Amino acid sequence: MKNSTEIAFGEKIRSDYLFSSDFYEIKNWAFDFSGEHKLTKGYNDCFCIVLVRNGSFHIDLASRSFNMHTGHIIVEKADYEYQMRPTTGECSIFNFTTAFYEQMLADCNLQKSFYFSNSNILSLLLNSSPEIDYLHHQIMSDASTVGKLEMDTLVLSLVQQITGCISNNVLEVELPHLLRKNHIGTIERARDYMNKRFMEDISLRELATHCYVSPFHFSRIFKRFTSYSPHQYLLNVRLKHAEMLLRNTDMAVSDICFTSGFNSHDHFAAIFRQKFSQSPSQMRKK
Repeated sequence: MKNSTEIAFGEKIRSDYLFSSDFYEIKNWAFDFSGEHKLTKGYNDCFCIVLVRNGSFHIDLASRSFNMHTGHIIVEKADYEYQMRPTTGECSIFNFTTAFYEQMLADCNLQKSFYFSNSNILSLLLNSSPEIDYLHHQIMSDASTVGKLEMDTLVLSLVQQITGCISNNVLEVELPHLLRKNHIGTIERARDYMNKRFMEDISLRELATHCYVSPFHFSRIFKRFTSYSPHQYLLNVRLKHAEMLLRNTDMAVSDICFTSGFNSHDHFAAIFRQKFSQSPSQMRKK
């Protein structure tokens, strides 16, 4: 995504390119148009994926309006203009080459999917998942330190996870305005805390205290925002971490179990089989 006002409104936008590869680039995009009284126009020239990290993100595209906050993803096709309403936020943008986009459609058999086959649908709004949040957090944390091959693996995993979520059940229902306004920061803090400390034995009270709300209230609003209970979210982050280690390292399965935050090998094996329909050892052999 490129914004036509990056020069004219330079003080309003911070655009940092964090990583470039042969087929994509990763950009951190922070903006503050809260004081503007007019729409800000932009132009998207490539297939891209946008993940909202902080604040809100309001876009008008053709006849549709998207009101996004943390936990939302927008998948965007190339070559169209959009308008941003007065808003403030921060997001991660993954821009992909045309060659990669065409290859992705073929390799993942997406040509006939309702979104990619319909030229009238330019953007798609999705809910994130614990697995997507985990990969996103790893990418943004490691962008300045990892090698190209490792980053390429993480980005491809992220793309596969997101395209796997694309179905006819796209996000349509918005959260109530006051709930979104009052608790976006709460959910941002909770997701960040769990993605950084998933290997620890985190309690509900610990999470709620970190987010400055009561445990009962935290549990209710977290599920309202993410569609997962805090325990389900943490469990899926741990399982995604274990899956990545099994696929990409030679670490022993027992070490992966404890490194991922499980305190019992039997429990880890049972939960892993329930999630992936195979044991950790079977996945390692494949």
